[in-house]
Amino acid sequence: MKTSLRADRSNLTKKGRWLRSFHSLAMTQSIVLFSAYFFLFTLSSCSLLGLHVKVQNPKHANKYPKFSESTKLLGNENTKYRNCFDVTYYNLFVMVNEENKSLKGAVEIYATTLSDFDTLQIDLYENMKIISIISEEGKELSYTRKHGAIFVAIKEKANAKFSLAVDYEGSPLVAAKPPWKGGFVWSKDKEKNPWIGVACETEGASLWWPCKDVNNDEPDSVTINITVKKDLVAVCNGHLIGKTSNGMFDTYRWFVSYPINLYDVTLYVGKFKLLADSLEMPSGKTLSINHYVLPINYEKAKTHLAQAKDFLVFYEKTFGEYPWYKDGYKLVESPYEGMEHQSAIAYGAGYKNSYNGFDYIILHESAHEWWGNSVSASDFSDVWLQEGFATYAEALYVESTEGKNAYLNYLLVYRLFIANKYPVVGPAGYRYFDYRNSDCYQKGAWVLHTFRTQISDDKIFFDILKSFQEKYAKKTVTSQNFIDMVNEKTGEDYEWFFKQYLYERKTPILEYYWDGTDFYYHWKNVDPTFKMSAELMLDNLVKVNLKPTVKVQKIAVSSLTYKEISFNNYTKLFGIEKNKRLRKISPTP
Repeated sequence: MKTSLRADRSNLTKKGRWLRSFHSLAMTQSIVLFSAYFFLFTLSSCSLLGLHVKVQNPKHANKYPKFSESTKLLGNENTKYRNCFDVTYYNLFVMVNEENKSLKGAVEIYATTLSDFDTLQIDLYENMKIISIISEEGKELSYTRKHGAIFVAIKEKANAKFSLAVDYEGSPLVAAKPPWKGGFVWSKDKEKNPWIGVACETEGASLWWPCKDVNNDEPDSVTINITVKKDLVAVCNGHLIGKTSNGMFDTYRWFVSYPINLYDVTLYVGKFKLLADSLEMPSGKTLSINHYVLPINYEKAKTHLAQAKDFLVFYEKTFGEYPWYKDGYKLVESPYEGMEHQSAIAYGAGYKNSYNGFDYIILHESAHEWWGNSVSASDFSDVWLQEGFATYAEALYVESTEGKNAYLNYLLVYRLFIANKYPVVGPAGYRYFDYRNSDCYQKGAWVLHTFRTQISDDKIFFDILKSFQEKYAKKTVTSQNFIDMVNEKTGEDYEWFFKQYLYERKTPILEYYWDGTDFYYHWKNVDPTFKMSAELMLDNLVKVNLKPTVKVQKIAVSSLTYKEISFNNYTKLFGIEKNKRLRKISPTP
């Protein structure tokens, strides 16, 4: 979508892919772009074409949408019809018909009961047809449908194991703008061969197969069986465990050895060529790498995709062991820009590096193997734990390869797009993740950047990241889990910090006034418990560490000694506003 920068925020949001657009432009106009950036950064206006040059807080918050009944049924993870059972394994069978853009399939659902029940809920979009639901004993079960929710009549006692077999068919929702507005993508490659994929993070896996479509119940493993025409290849998550032929069709059998988000479960169909490789990782283990690319791009891919090795090595050193050694790592050429499908990352960015010299999509999506796929938000209200962490991981990689100044500049570009129209943590229970609100990416990254600066101890900071990853590997988490880890590792209570940056939409503002004799200052738009420090620079030579509160304070700063004051707000996220009235307020001693 090529429109104004403000309208193009959809490209500058979902799966980062916003910065991909930015980076692609910068490949040919990097000098102009950065000259313009530094010029913009000196302007006094708060916003220009959607780029927020100054840290700003819009006067009015944006409103969340009114959630429909179908959205509530899909998004509410904690109902008695869902909390009564825990899915442990799916065995999925799908035949892909690219001619009429339809699927015909079945899924075996294996689960453990958590309480007595006589009805449970599984999910499948309304446009998809349930053919039958069969119990483990071979009995056809009755059910009722309400939008995408399927309420199955089945009686079970607590602490038992049971299974269901669901046959279904239909034409799945077609993606309007993948991966931001997801669904199936029925495309053709340059040689006119079928090229098919699916991305459904916000829509849910029940867009194309029956499942318990929640984020807080990941199966321990999944088998994915995809049947396609004989001249095509089907690629899925996990590792390939078999291929069988039946007349004009081949069935590819993939096994996912670990827990997986259901929206990560995916397929790719096309005339792919395997690009096999391996990598010795810092852990001492060998990682199997099996990219699948279009034959026309094979030679290009051999060189371009090799950069993923550097990213994986860095992430393992920084965050802990790669989570999916049994399943390996692969990039799969996709008919859309990118998506972090576990162990089968979608790559459709055209084999181009940005001005930084790396491919942003590979860098960002590979970070999701740790943040999003291994450590996963139990509800999209906390999606910053995935997107903010993956975005910050990019900046850490830049720091490791280009130094601290490059890291700061990288984050400053991200800061241009922080909107502060919603809190970072959104409403729970609605599967709400709006691709037009990108603060879970950029502001989420700046929350981590700001916190790192505030504690001023990299040893503790990186221990927090690695310990959080290790404790919650292959689990679902909440923001409170991260805050608890921070408090444990620092020995201090940082609720005040995260309350401000995650649950309030407004960024702190440092209000000040300098009359040539005294410097007045205080925090605005914060809770009274907020106690973040701020750095004042005098003539760009003398650093003064301020400890503002909501009350006005003052220090002596003579204009006879110092001619210029400035502020360091490139290592912490806060705005700066001049206010003459502060000198009329009785300062705190």
